[in-house]
Amino acid sequence: MRAMTLRCILAVTAALAPHHHDNGRTARRLITAEASPGKAPRAADSDRRGALHRFAAGATAVVAPRAYAKPPPTLQGAYASFNAGKYDEALTAFEALTTADDNDATAWEGKGTVELILGSQKATLGVEPTGTAKELCERAVASLQRSASLSDDALTLNNLGNAQAVLLRWSDAAESYQKSLDAALASKRDRGLASIPASNRAQVAIELGDLKDAARRTENLLRRDPNFVDGRALLAAIRYKLGDANGAEESYAQLCVPGVKSQRGAVFTDGIGGSDWCELYASTDVVRGRWTPTTIGAYEAFLKSRDPRARVAANTRDL
Repeated sequence: MRAMTLRCILAVTAALAPHHHDNGRTARRLITAEASPGKAPRAADSDRRGALHRFAAGATAVVAPRAYAKPPPTLQGAYASFNAGKYDEALTAFEALTTADDNDATAWEGKGTVELILGSQKATLGVEPTGTAKELCERAVASLQRSASLSDDALTLNNLGNAQAVLLRWSDAAESYQKSLDAALASKRDRGLASIPASNRAQVAIELGDLKDAARRTENLLRRDPNFVDGRALLAAIRYKLGDANGAEESYAQLCVPGVKSQRGAVFTDGIGGSDWCELYASTDVVRGRWTPTTIGAYEAFLKSRDPRARVAANTRDL
């Protein structure tokens, strides 16, 4: 600490010295020292001691805060702020981390995610953002693209798709969600997350007007993950929009019974379907803010078309 303080004092001295005018005496001393090599060390030492003596009080006042400065941000600290909902504080920390290390993929991902959250709070999905909301979402895209260029991470790519979706860049979002899905399926660690980008990719297909592709993608999703309850509501919305009211009701019924048949024929009963899920998905509130606008509209139309007393028996065929 003492050595560091001395270096700081010397640095402050060098910065402060030019403000003290001595009518050329300092310049003359330097010239004399150069002309008299034998006297140079003594003159230099005298100048250093004199400078330290003159600026000791001022330097101490400047150096003291640096000695007790707040430590630089860490990823753990940044995520602690993030988890506490202190997004502005988290963003400041992530920005400092990316400045310190431009190749820190995790810091770029955190920065982009916070920018996306802050931008989304000021935007309405389905309405092109403007002003601060647009600026934050565009910054999120840039940050997440930087992170994705450093690490082919499924969640990073999914968040990139989310940012592009808020900006209504559906084709770009489709590409990002597909890359996220491919990365998740290729990773043992992230394979369990594949249903998230798969669902998002299907919804973007709806926004792009390709309902058959959306249905195919959602059916494939449910073959891989029959426990993904959200996907059954999504398939109901897609089928209804395709004009298949019976198929939509059949998909929705899977939410209301406690068993779903897997691809291999096994029936799962724990936490899948049942009255709680049926009640939860009886309103678009459960998907608002998560689904794309056209998808929400399709699901809302389906719910309005239903007889609330109607319950279709679960179809246990593979979806």
